[in-house]
Amino acid sequence: MERLKKGFARIEFFAVRQEIEKLLAAGYSIKLAYEDLKQKGKITMSYQAFYRNLKPVKKSVSTEEAVNLKSRKPSSEYGVTLHHDKKPNTDDII
Repeated sequence: MERLKKGFARIEFFAVRQEIEKLLAAGYSIKLAYEDLKQKGKITMSYQAFYRNLKPVKKSVSTEEAVNLKSRKPSSEYGVTLHHDKKPNTDDII
């Protein structure tokens, strides 16, 4: 197999990025999405190059989720406090 010139895998990835996002949203695994695009002839890059280019896309999604989690109020602000008893009374456990 002929090796792509430096940067061409990234160009291929961005050319089909919307299709990749649709496949992943439809439930395809990363590997299946890669194999589908490779079989259709839409990409020629290796799986490693595909996965490397996919990482920044996945990070942006997880960063948005992390921001949402950080903006949540702690349970103490809702008047709920949780206590952990290191030695619970076994009679209280059902």
